[in-house]
Amino acid sequence: MGKRKERAKQLLKDKQFEQTEHYSKRYAATVISIASAVICILAVVGAILLKDYFSAENLDKLQAFVAEHWFVGALIFMAVCAIQVIIALIPGEAVEIAAGVIFGSWAGALVCLIGIMTGSVIVILLVRKFGRKFVESLYPREKIDSLPILNDPKKRNAVIALLFFIPGTPKDLITYIVGLTEVSIPMYILLTTVARIPSIIMSTFGGDAFGEGKILKAIIIFGATAIISGIGYLAYMVIQKKMNKKHNEEKADQ
Repeated sequence: MGKRKERAKQLLKDKQFEQTEHYSKRYAATVISIASAVICILAVVGAILLKDYFSAENLDKLQAFVAEHWFVGALIFMAVCAIQVIIALIPGEAVEIAAGVIFGSWAGALVCLIGIMTGSVIVILLVRKFGRKFVESLYPREKIDSLPILNDPKKRNAVIALLFFIPGTPKDLITYIVGLTEVSIPMYILLTTVARIPSIIMSTFGGDAFGEGKILKAIIIFGATAIISGIGYLAYMVIQKKMNKKHNEEKADQ
Protein backbone atom coordinates (compact mmCIF):
# COMPACT_ATOMS: atom_id res chain seq x y z
CA MET A 1 0.00 0.00 0.00
CA GLY A 2 2.89 2.34 0.83
CA LYS A 3 4.44 1.84 -2.62
CA ARG A 4 1.14 2.69 -4.30
CA LYS A 5 0.84 5.92 -2.34
CA GLU A 6 4.40 6.85 -3.24
CA ARG A 7 3.78 6.16 -6.93
CA ALA A 8 0.60 8.27 -6.80
CA LYS A 9 2.51 11.16 -5.22
CA GLN A 10 5.20 10.97 -7.90
CA LEU A 11 2.55 10.90 -10.63
CA LEU A 12 0.84 14.02 -9.32
CA LYS A 13 4.08 15.84 -8.57
CA ASP A 14 5.10 18.76 -10.80
CA LYS A 15 7.44 17.70 -13.57
CA GLN A 16 10.73 19.45 -14.29
CA PHE A 17 10.72 19.50 -18.07
CA GLU A 18 13.64 20.88 -20.05
CA GLN A 19 13.20 24.14 -21.91
CA THR A 20 14.65 22.97 -25.19
CA GLU A 21 15.12 25.13 -28.26
CA HIS A 22 11.61 25.70 -29.59
CA TYR A 23 10.36 26.20 -33.11
CA SER A 24 9.85 29.70 -34.49
CA LYS A 25 6.57 31.56 -34.13
CA ARG A 26 6.07 31.44 -37.90
CA TYR A 27 6.53 27.67 -37.95
CA ALA A 28 4.15 27.19 -35.03
CA ALA A 29 1.55 29.45 -36.66
CA THR A 30 1.90 27.54 -39.94
CA VAL A 31 1.35 24.21 -38.19
CA ILE A 32 -1.78 25.36 -36.40
CA SER A 33 -3.11 27.06 -39.55
CA ILE A 34 -2.72 23.91 -41.64
CA ALA A 35 -4.30 21.80 -38.91
CA SER A 36 -7.21 24.26 -38.62
CA ALA A 37 -7.75 24.24 -42.39
CA VAL A 38 -7.77 20.43 -42.54
CA ILE A 39 -10.18 20.17 -39.60
CA CYS A 40 -12.49 22.81 -41.08
CA ILE A 41 -12.57 20.97 -44.42
CA LEU A 42 -13.38 17.69 -42.66
CA ALA A 43 -16.08 19.44 -40.63
CA VAL A 44 -17.69 20.89 -43.78
CA VAL A 45 -17.56 17.51 -45.55
CA GLY A 46 -19.04 15.82 -42.49
CA ALA A 47 -21.80 18.44 -42.22
CA ILE A 48 -22.71 17.95 -45.89
CA LEU A 49 -22.83 14.17 -45.55
CA LEU A 50 -24.89 14.31 -42.36
CA LYS A 51 -26.94 17.44 -43.09
CA ASP A 52 -30.23 15.51 -43.09
CA TYR A 53 -29.63 14.47 -39.50
CA PHE A 54 -29.03 17.99 -38.21
CA SER A 55 -32.28 19.66 -39.24
CA ALA A 56 -34.80 20.35 -36.50
CA GLU A 57 -37.28 18.01 -38.19
CA ASN A 58 -34.82 15.13 -38.09
CA LEU A 59 -33.57 15.45 -34.53
CA ASP A 60 -35.23 12.15 -33.72
CA LYS A 61 -33.28 10.56 -36.60
CA LEU A 62 -30.01 11.86 -35.20
CA GLN A 63 -30.82 10.56 -31.72
CA ALA A 64 -31.85 7.21 -33.20
CA PHE A 65 -28.62 7.05 -35.20
CA VAL A 66 -26.56 7.69 -32.05
CA ALA A 67 -28.61 5.15 -30.09
CA GLU A 68 -27.90 2.55 -32.76
CA HIS A 69 -24.21 3.45 -33.16
CA TRP A 70 -23.50 4.81 -29.67
CA PHE A 71 -19.80 3.98 -29.50
CA VAL A 72 -19.00 5.47 -32.91
CA GLY A 73 -21.13 8.54 -32.17
CA ALA A 74 -19.42 9.01 -28.81
CA LEU A 75 -15.96 8.77 -30.39
CA ILE A 76 -16.89 11.35 -33.04
CA PHE A 77 -18.28 13.71 -30.44
CA MET A 78 -15.23 13.27 -28.20
CA ALA A 79 -13.10 14.28 -31.20
CA VAL A 80 -15.30 17.38 -31.67
CA CYS A 81 -14.81 18.32 -27.98
CA ALA A 82 -11.04 17.80 -28.27
CA ILE A 83 -10.85 19.93 -31.44
CA GLN A 84 -12.88 22.66 -29.73
CA VAL A 85 -10.28 22.87 -26.96
CA ILE A 86 -7.31 22.84 -29.34
CA ILE A 87 -8.59 25.41 -31.83
CA ALA A 88 -11.48 27.03 -29.94
CA LEU A 89 -13.43 27.87 -33.09
CA ILE A 90 -16.78 27.52 -31.32
CA PRO A 91 -17.79 28.10 -27.67
CA GLY A 92 -17.43 25.03 -25.47
CA GLU A 93 -20.91 25.59 -24.02
CA ALA A 94 -22.50 25.08 -27.46
CA VAL A 95 -20.76 21.71 -27.82
CA GLU A 96 -21.84 20.68 -24.32
CA ILE A 97 -25.47 21.61 -25.02
CA ALA A 98 -25.37 19.57 -28.23
CA ALA A 99 -24.00 16.62 -26.23
CA GLY A 100 -26.99 16.88 -23.89
CA VAL A 101 -29.40 16.91 -26.84
CA ILE A 102 -27.79 13.90 -28.50
CA PHE A 103 -26.62 11.72 -25.61
CA GLY A 104 -28.67 12.88 -22.65
CA SER A 105 -27.58 14.62 -19.45
CA TRP A 106 -25.15 12.21 -17.78
CA ALA A 107 -23.80 10.38 -20.85
CA GLY A 108 -23.37 13.72 -22.62
CA ALA A 109 -21.39 15.09 -19.67
CA LEU A 110 -19.14 12.01 -19.65
CA VAL A 111 -18.50 12.24 -23.41
CA CYS A 112 -17.66 15.95 -23.08
CA LEU A 113 -15.31 15.40 -20.14
CA ILE A 114 -13.34 12.68 -21.94
CA GLY A 115 -13.11 14.73 -25.14
CA ILE A 116 -12.14 17.93 -23.32
CA MET A 117 -9.46 16.17 -21.29
CA THR A 118 -8.06 14.56 -24.45
CA GLY A 119 -7.88 17.92 -26.17
CA SER A 120 -6.35 19.55 -23.09
CA VAL A 121 -3.57 16.95 -22.89
CA ILE A 122 -2.83 17.48 -26.60
CA VAL A 123 -2.65 21.24 -26.00
CA ILE A 124 -0.20 20.87 -23.11
CA LEU A 125 2.01 18.49 -25.12
CA LEU A 126 1.95 20.87 -28.13
CA VAL A 127 2.90 23.85 -25.96
CA ARG A 128 5.76 21.95 -24.36
CA LYS A 129 6.94 20.94 -27.82
CA PHE A 130 6.68 24.30 -29.59
CA GLY A 131 7.09 26.65 -26.60
CA ARG A 132 5.76 30.10 -25.80
CA LYS A 133 5.98 31.26 -29.41
CA PHE A 134 3.34 28.68 -30.28
CA VAL A 135 0.99 30.12 -27.66
CA GLU A 136 1.70 33.67 -28.86
CA SER A 137 0.71 32.63 -32.39
CA LEU A 138 -2.78 31.93 -31.03
CA TYR A 139 -3.23 34.46 -28.21
CA PRO A 140 -1.97 38.05 -27.71
CA ARG A 141 1.03 38.37 -25.41
CA GLU A 142 -0.97 40.65 -23.11
CA LYS A 143 -3.49 37.88 -22.43
CA ILE A 144 -0.72 35.40 -21.70
CA ASP A 145 1.03 37.76 -19.31
CA SER A 146 -2.25 38.56 -17.56
CA LEU A 147 -2.12 35.21 -15.74
CA PRO A 148 1.27 35.34 -13.96
CA ILE A 149 -0.10 33.57 -10.91
CA LEU A 150 0.00 30.26 -12.77
CA ASN A 151 3.78 30.44 -12.54
CA ASP A 152 3.66 30.48 -8.73
CA PRO A 153 4.22 26.85 -7.64
CA LYS A 154 2.79 27.49 -4.16
CA LYS A 155 -0.62 28.69 -5.36
CA ARG A 156 -0.76 27.41 -8.92
CA ASN A 157 -2.82 24.23 -8.40
CA ALA A 158 -5.40 25.97 -6.23
CA VAL A 159 -5.76 28.81 -8.75
CA ILE A 160 -6.10 26.38 -11.67
CA ALA A 161 -8.91 24.54 -9.87
CA LEU A 162 -10.63 27.84 -9.01
CA LEU A 163 -10.41 29.23 -12.55
CA PHE A 164 -11.83 26.05 -14.06
CA PHE A 165 -14.60 25.91 -11.47
CA ILE A 166 -15.76 29.49 -12.18
CA PRO A 167 -18.06 29.60 -15.24
CA GLY A 168 -17.15 32.14 -17.91
CA THR A 169 -13.37 32.03 -17.49
CA PRO A 170 -11.19 31.59 -20.64
CA LYS A 171 -10.42 27.93 -20.00
CA ASP A 172 -8.83 27.32 -23.41
CA LEU A 173 -6.32 30.13 -22.84
CA ILE A 174 -5.62 28.87 -19.31
CA THR A 175 -4.94 25.38 -20.68
CA TYR A 176 -2.35 26.76 -23.10
CA ILE A 177 -0.68 28.72 -20.31
CA VAL A 178 -0.64 25.66 -18.05
CA GLY A 179 1.48 24.02 -20.75
CA LEU A 180 4.14 26.65 -20.05
CA THR A 181 4.37 25.57 -16.40
CA GLU A 182 5.75 22.42 -14.78
CA VAL A 183 2.36 21.18 -13.53
CA SER A 184 2.05 17.43 -14.12
CA ILE A 185 -0.55 16.28 -16.64
CA PRO A 186 -2.22 13.81 -14.19
CA MET A 187 -2.56 16.60 -11.61
CA TYR A 188 -4.00 18.92 -14.26
CA ILE A 189 -6.55 16.27 -15.29
CA LEU A 190 -7.53 15.63 -11.66
CA LEU A 191 -7.97 19.32 -10.81
CA THR A 192 -9.80 20.41 -13.94
CA THR A 193 -12.04 17.36 -14.34
CA VAL A 194 -13.52 17.84 -10.87
CA ALA A 195 -13.77 21.62 -11.36
CA ARG A 196 -15.46 21.38 -14.78
CA ILE A 197 -18.22 18.96 -13.76
CA PRO A 198 -20.82 21.49 -12.45
CA SER A 199 -20.79 23.75 -15.53
CA ILE A 200 -20.75 20.84 -18.00
CA ILE A 201 -23.67 19.14 -16.26
CA MET A 202 -25.71 22.36 -16.36
CA SER A 203 -25.12 22.61 -20.13
CA THR A 204 -25.93 18.95 -20.84
CA PHE A 205 -29.02 19.06 -18.63
CA GLY A 206 -30.23 22.07 -20.59
CA GLY A 207 -29.49 20.34 -23.86
CA ASP A 208 -31.28 17.19 -22.72
CA ALA A 209 -34.37 19.20 -21.76
CA PHE A 210 -34.32 20.94 -25.14
CA GLY A 211 -33.96 17.61 -26.96
CA GLU A 212 -36.98 16.23 -25.10
CA GLY A 213 -39.08 19.26 -26.05
CA LYS A 214 -39.14 20.72 -22.51
CA ILE A 215 -38.48 24.23 -23.78
CA LEU A 216 -39.39 26.13 -20.59
CA LYS A 217 -37.11 23.92 -18.50
CA ALA A 218 -34.31 24.41 -21.04
CA ILE A 219 -34.77 28.20 -21.03
CA ILE A 220 -34.64 28.29 -17.22
CA ILE A 221 -31.43 26.20 -17.16
CA PHE A 222 -29.79 28.24 -19.93
CA GLY A 223 -30.86 31.50 -18.27
CA ALA A 224 -29.41 30.41 -14.92
CA THR A 225 -26.23 29.27 -16.66
CA ALA A 226 -25.88 32.64 -18.43
CA ILE A 227 -26.33 34.55 -15.15
CA ILE A 228 -23.84 32.33 -13.30
CA SER A 229 -21.36 32.63 -16.20
CA GLY A 230 -21.68 36.41 -16.16
CA ILE A 231 -21.09 36.55 -12.41
CA GLY A 232 -18.21 34.09 -12.81
CA TYR A 233 -16.57 36.20 -15.49
CA LEU A 234 -16.80 39.31 -13.32
CA ALA A 235 -15.28 37.34 -10.42
CA TYR A 236 -12.51 36.18 -12.75
CA MET A 237 -11.76 39.78 -13.79
CA VAL A 238 -11.57 40.85 -10.13
CA ILE A 239 -9.27 37.94 -9.23
CA GLN A 240 -7.10 38.58 -12.27
CA LYS A 241 -6.80 42.29 -11.42
CA LYS A 242 -5.82 41.58 -7.82
CA MET A 243 -3.29 38.92 -8.82
CA ASN A 244 -1.71 41.17 -11.43
CA LYS A 245 -1.51 44.05 -8.95
CA LYS A 246 0.19 41.81 -6.38
CA HIS A 247 2.54 40.43 -9.03
CA ASN A 248 3.53 43.92 -10.17
CA GLU A 249 4.12 45.05 -6.58
CA GLU A 250 6.35 42.05 -5.89
CA LYS A 251 8.21 42.68 -9.14
CA ALA A 252 8.75 46.33 -8.22
CA ASP A 253 10.13 45.37 -4.78
CA GLN A 254 12.79 43.11 -6.31
